Amino acid sequence: MVKQKDVTNYWEEEVCGTRFSNKKDKNKYFQEIAYKRYKAEPYIREFAFGDCEDFTNKKILEIGVGAGTDFVEFLRRDAICFGIDATDSAIQKTHDNILNSFKNKKYKLEYLEKANAEKLPFQDNTFDMIYSHGVLHHAKNTMSCIAEAYRVLKPGGKLKIMVYSDFSATGIMLWMLYGLAKGKPFLSQEEIIFKYLESPGTKCYSKKELLKILKGFGLQKLILKKFASSGDLLLMPRSKKYQKNLLYNLIQFLYPRLLVKKLESILGLSITVTADKPEKI
Repeated sequence: MVKQKDVTNYWEEEVCGTRFSNKKDKNKYFQEIAYKRYKAEPYIREFAFGDCEDFTNKKILEIGVGAGTDFVEFLRRDAICFGIDATDSAIQKTHDNILNSFKNKKYKLEYLEKANAEKLPFQDNTFDMIYSHGVLHHAKNTMSCIAEAYRVLKPGGKLKIMVYSDFSATGIMLWMLYGLAKGKPFLSQEEIIFKYLESPGTKCYSKKELLKILKGFGLQKLILKKFASSGDLLLMPRSKKYQKNLLYNLIQFLYPRLLVKKLESILGLSITVTADKPEKI
């Protein structure tokens, strides 16, 4: 059985996104993380911030702030920002990012603390938008997290989340490493992702399954899209466990990156969801 402390410990050791930079200068460090994040996964900017969305004085909660890259962008857009994360390291990293980004400039930070997404410390109907990118599939009880997000979202408010797909280029690569190469060709991508992708117990969903789940919570105007992640495109610097993997080296050398990008609606690991809470409940 996967324990929440094992998941938390995994992310305490490496804050999500920080692998993109090892610069010592804080300003260059956070700039490089942001630059490489949005270059590797350009869909994030449009998904998170939109082309014409006005966030001025909107109350926004980010569940899982990571290194604070998107969180800082919401602050720059004059939103009233609330953020939580399961780890102390991410909260500290995000505080550092904010201080580095704004220095003596004003910003509207209301809350940034370690907290459990399965039990949000906020009142019902508080937020105009809730945003969570690549986080909820790591929670022990993802359904409780979605229920809590729905509870604290205002009627007419917007939910934006990204979770992992149960079929992707990343899943195929992991299947080659942990299924085919180990004589277990019948292991599903869902099983392999659960055991081997990032923290233990990582979940993944089909678009059909995810649509059914979110409609069950009462969410409306659902828009689901698939995009290639930095992992699908092998643009993320590899973790320690893959640095000496010869099969991984071969895959990276022969990898059809342009084809995967072209077919991201099929092969993408990232499923983005935009949905509204009904005006009347």
